[in-house]
Amino acid sequence: MNLPAGSKVSPRRNVELSKYCTMRIGGPADYFAEPRTEDELSDCLHFASEENLPVFILGKGSNVVFSDAGFRGLVITLIHFHDQDIRFNLDLHEVTVSAGVHLYRLATACREAGLSGCEFLSGIPGTLGGAVMMNAGFSRFSGQKNEISDLVKEVSVLDESGARRRLGRDDLHFAYRHSNLRGKVILEATLKLWRRPQEIIEEEIRANFDYRNREQDLKHPSSGSIFKNPPAPHPSAGRLIDQLGLKGTRVGGMMISPKHGNYFINAAQATCADLVTLIANIQKAVKDGYGIDLEPEVRIIA
Repeated sequence: MNLPAGSKVSPRRNVELSKYCTMRIGGPADYFAEPRTEDELSDCLHFASEENLPVFILGKGSNVVFSDAGFRGLVITLIHFHDQDIRFNLDLHEVTVSAGVHLYRLATACREAGLSGCEFLSGIPGTLGGAVMMNAGFSRFSGQKNEISDLVKEVSVLDESGARRRLGRDDLHFAYRHSNLRGKVILEATLKLWRRPQEIIEEEIRANFDYRNREQDLKHPSSGSIFKNPPAPHPSAGRLIDQLGLKGTRVGGMMISPKHGNYFINAAQATCADLVTLIANIQKAVKDGYGIDLEPEVRIIA
């Protein structure tokens, strides 16, 4: 392995990716690294370039599933990348957050600073980098859409050439569970927030957690929503699946949660093949029943 002299990070071989994805399925990565600093991250990318390896950047793995065969290249997880780095500019009502910071930690830090806007992120099991990359969102109210793109002011990335770039709002393009940041490595983002009493922020965080505990299956490994919601005026993906009586449907160890039609849970040592088959079966059922094409939100990486 051709790592730069003095490098403090060394990729590991044949690491089971199921341990790093919330669905708890997926085979081994040929190489796996957990950089904590930008220098270590650059060393990992240098190693991949020298070895001519494909690279996949992973956050907390809450919307990603790897195939049963694993990944033939280098997987870099950013769950420890400056994972305590949260910097406030209270005069401007802004916070700059490292890609490795967990969303719950971000929401509670903002609460302590008396800045509002991140409450809806508190129950999403992901990191800031992954949330910006996929434009993560959540709302407990039907028809309301809260997305992290509503807050993003600028993003610092390593581009495809490995150069550090700062992208302003005019450089960023977001859509439903999508951004134009694919192919780049997110380092940090600055969010624009607003003042609010701490007790009101805490009430909102608790309300979001109560909703998730009530409506979603959190007792089994899952990747959150499996399908994107179809555009209005169609019902949500979960409602369509529920109306077809498909909650509880199972393929191997993968099952649609009895609590929520758009939550697939790893009920008993499921495989990625189980998940792929169940997704295809539900897509066909919804297409046959309603003429609607459901698009997966979860990314399956082969």
